[in-house]
Amino acid sequence: MITPIFNLNDIILILAIGLSLILVLFQPILPAKKKLTKALLAGFFLSLTLSDIGIMLIWNEYIPQSILSATLVPYFYCCAMLLKAPLLLLYVRSITEENFHLKRTHLLHFIPMLLAILVICSFDIDINRLKLDTFGMDALLYQVIDSLWYSLKVIPLGYFIAATYTVWRYHKMLRQQHSDINEAALWWLYYLTLGFVLAGVWTLSLSVLAYFYRLPFGVTDNYLNFILLIALFYYSISHAQNLTTTKEEEEFEDPKETVTPIDTKPLDSTISKIMDGIVNQKLYLNQSLNVEQFSAKIGVPYRDVSFAINKAFGTNFFEFINSYRIEESKRYLADEKYKDMTIMDILLESGFNSKSAFQRFFKRLTGISPTEFRREALRAAHFAQKPESISEKSE
Repeated sequence: MITPIFNLNDIILILAIGLSLILVLFQPILPAKKKLTKALLAGFFLSLTLSDIGIMLIWNEYIPQSILSATLVPYFYCCAMLLKAPLLLLYVRSITEENFHLKRTHLLHFIPMLLAILVICSFDIDINRLKLDTFGMDALLYQVIDSLWYSLKVIPLGYFIAATYTVWRYHKMLRQQHSDINEAALWWLYYLTLGFVLAGVWTLSLSVLAYFYRLPFGVTDNYLNFILLIALFYYSISHAQNLTTTKEEEEFEDPKETVTPIDTKPLDSTISKIMDGIVNQKLYLNQSLNVEQFSAKIGVPYRDVSFAINKAFGTNFFEFINSYRIEESKRYLADEKYKDMTIMDILLESGFNSKSAFQRFFKRLTGISPTEFRREALRAAHFAQKPESISEKSE
């Protein structure tokens, strides 16, 4: 009887290894705004390749092992596991921050990996020991290896949570700095980072369940990781390039400017200039308007504009500008002179550049769709003209 070398779980791992390796090799020709983004994503896929190879070599008993491979596998497996999550976090930052670049402080991300190498070297942990074969194993060594396994699950989970928080913070800054948001690209990034968080939680939960109940679900996280790998590849070529990058808030600060206290009422002159930009200059009609452009047009520092909009109007730049765009669109929709204009023409004239964003924002502010608003407004205007025509006939 022939014993199979690979089972279904191994096949999934082989597919993930092959796809990851292909994505590493093809990163130079794939679309990306920055070379650093390509390098970080290639590093992430490479770490996935090495970690999946490590999983297969550690747990597949039918693959022959040499003394050298049995010694080296724990090193590259643990390094790959502790590097993939920081690389994902840095990748997310590189596609969302305009001036992102690597700093010396980013070397701190290597500390967990270096500690893992130190532990493996100090306790001479090879593949057999890494599998926690308890026969004849010292209690201290068992605890060290068990802690090492949990660190390989807890530390990446922490980074995945940090990546999700980075996306949330990016969304918040985006609404402060821009009047147009690519919602599809943004929510894809949300779901992607949350997917890694859920996968990390699932992997950690499996370890706990296996410890207490010996449940044989440990291989299921390989399927989740394979799905996330495909999702990340799809996102990198279809949505990541469409994200609007933001600047860090400190980049806007000028040390010569006086800091406005948080409880100080915005100056009337600042509010007046903001309203002049809205009412007279109609700056909101610029589809790609951001807070820097708006500030330059009205001659007010960015920080003062942002402060005034937040405190005086109780909203952010995104909501503030788009509310006036909606009012502009309502003027077109309610006027019979423009009844031949399509909804697309009207939204473009009003400063929007996305039909889905326009319809979503319009319905949120008015409670009805643009088409329904136009129908009701034109019907009301039609009935309002009838009494006049009747009085003219009676005369």
